[in-house]
Amino acid sequence: MNKDYQTFVIGGTAGLISTLSYVAAITIPSLGYRGANLLGMVWAVLGIVYSYALFRLLAAERQGLANRLGLIFAVAGFATVAAMISVQLAVRSGVASLGLPVAQQETAQLILRITRLVDQGLDVAWDVFIGTALVCVSIPMFSHSRFGRLWAIPSALLGLLLIVLNLLTFPWPPATKGLFDIGPAVGLYVIALSLRMLRLGVKLR
Repeated sequence: MNKDYQTFVIGGTAGLISTLSYVAAITIPSLGYRGANLLGMVWAVLGIVYSYALFRLLAAERQGLANRLGLIFAVAGFATVAAMISVQLAVRSGVASLGLPVAQQETAQLILRITRLVDQGLDVAWDVFIGTALVCVSIPMFSHSRFGRLWAIPSALLGLLLIVLNLLTFPWPPATKGLFDIGPAVGLYVIALSLRMLRLGVKLR
């Protein structure tokens, strides 16, 4: 594990920046389409870096099928959400830049509402992939000396809730159907896990 300390430092840092980039992208309206897309891509790319570092950290003690699948599902999830963000912002930006006459504005809004359903479908796929990744990594995490059940149980529960809630309300987000949005809790968990990984990397150095 000592030889991988740089991977843990980079991975922990990537996890923090990734999650904060997502928060900034959805809370700062002045970013514009390009700014939001840039932060969305940072979120996805650094999310993959973080996932690989977590894979390496767990593999140091508990390598197996669950850990490998966790990395695969995480990469698939971040790739899916990157596509979703690019498609969503490209359509909105493109329609806004067309300068359509007033007579065509209603049609343009209808197109935007329809393409929003495409976004929602990709969003569900992202939630299922990342939820499955959380469940998978909880298995090697459970008996890992650096984590244990204190980290494994929340990972499994958050992953299962992501999957179940999104499939129950498909194609609509759970929050729009009277259920709670588990996303913020997942984000807080990733931040905590990233800090844990970063602290471990610094300590091993």
